[in-house]
Amino acid sequence: MNKEIRQPVVAGAFYPAGKTELQSILNGLFSKAEKKEIAGRIIGIISPHAGYPYSGSTAAKAYKQLEGKHFDTVILVGPSHHTFFKASSIYEKGGWETPLGIVSIDEEITSQLIKEDKTIDYYPQAHIEEHSLEVEIPFLQTILNNFKIVPIVIGDQSPEICERLAAAIIKVCKDKNVLLVASSDLYHGYSYDECYQSDSLFLKTVGAFDIDGYKKLYTTKENIACGAGPIYTILLTTKAMGATDCILLDHTTSGDVTGDKKGYIVGYSSFVITKEESVEKGTEKENKSNEILTKQEKVFLLNIARKSIDAAVKDSSIPEFKPVTERLKEPRGVFVTLTKNSMLRGCIGYIQAIKPLYQAINEMAISAALKDPRFPPVSVEEVPKLSIEISVLTPLKRIDNPEFIKVGRDGILIRKDFYSGLLLPQVATEYGWDRKTFLEETCHKAGLPSNAYKDPDTEIYIFQALIFNEEEL
Repeated sequence: MNKEIRQPVVAGAFYPAGKTELQSILNGLFSKAEKKEIAGRIIGIISPHAGYPYSGSTAAKAYKQLEGKHFDTVILVGPSHHTFFKASSIYEKGGWETPLGIVSIDEEITSQLIKEDKTIDYYPQAHIEEHSLEVEIPFLQTILNNFKIVPIVIGDQSPEICERLAAAIIKVCKDKNVLLVASSDLYHGYSYDECYQSDSLFLKTVGAFDIDGYKKLYTTKENIACGAGPIYTILLTTKAMGATDCILLDHTTSGDVTGDKKGYIVGYSSFVITKEESVEKGTEKENKSNEILTKQEKVFLLNIARKSIDAAVKDSSIPEFKPVTERLKEPRGVFVTLTKNSMLRGCIGYIQAIKPLYQAINEMAISAALKDPRFPPVSVEEVPKLSIEISVLTPLKRIDNPEFIKVGRDGILIRKDFYSGLLLPQVATEYGWDRKTFLEETCHKAGLPSNAYKDPDTEIYIFQALIFNEEEL
């Protein structure tokens, strides 16, 4: 087979067809994108693929984090918008051209992947009109030097096809210097509010690097993301390659960008996926191993929360609960979070481990329903509409350097004088905060100035949380 250069098909539509104009737009997008202080090594990205006027700013915030880094090969995985086929298609030879030049295909990797699994092959029709990977290339050409690409389009986004592709990539590339990119937009539809409800579930699950939860989400909820399968593939692959964090950098919608919130709405987000290389790694693994609860224990605790709320709201006698395992008798810090229609309805907890876990759940569930000062008490009619989430906390650990904080992993407690404020790990993920914003918002929660965390007499504590809810069990 002769080498083929794939010509751009959406230049002049999704992005400018002229080199000078395209360079100017990309330079502008990157000049407005902040280079974050990200701990660990970036090995993956999730980026949108709409036209640059719509999602270019969000995409640039992810690619900006690659500035000054080098990767031998970038593996791009995107969805097929025009052709359905029950496989994954690799553009195996030649190169891809954009107005900025030609990027060569890593033919060694493409040939190995095709040999690895029968569901991976080259289907020309998958690449002829597809834009999901093409729009990512100019960002890479601007921010990286001397790299090759492996463009992969998934036709059938079923978990089996994605898992087989991920397994092949892991086997072929586990010891290579590669960057993995998932290309996907989020919600598509005609409701701005529905878009934010749908996207919030996506951001929460992916930001927590909850691969099992994400698999359930994308296979049971329609319209969560057009590239849901490619995202699942990249999450699986990066996790197997040692990734520990999936950090949200930006989320917006076409309605926010254009100001038209009544027409057709598409959601956009960008993440970087990092591999931890710090001395804290062993401690983190140890903490997580101590936090494991069985499915039976999780179901039992969620049952306590719901029955307690139901009885308290009806002003009935609270049932007596007998723990099903000895572990549930251990004192633990815990928070119970209530939502209704994906909106917060109450959240209260014990920071310290002062009560046995099953008793703490009982008390905090009732408090979240009836005593959260931010909300009126939950009514009897609301109880069936509530979603319940439990966060079981690790012991607080005081830190001297805020750089130890990892968004998506850590919660924060800030204390100064008589003031204190706590935010759970999932809050930063849900709102798309970076570390600095997370610290500032925790200060606000404590009633302190936003920069109070910098004061020498301010105490900063971190903790992790085992988070589970009724929907996932």
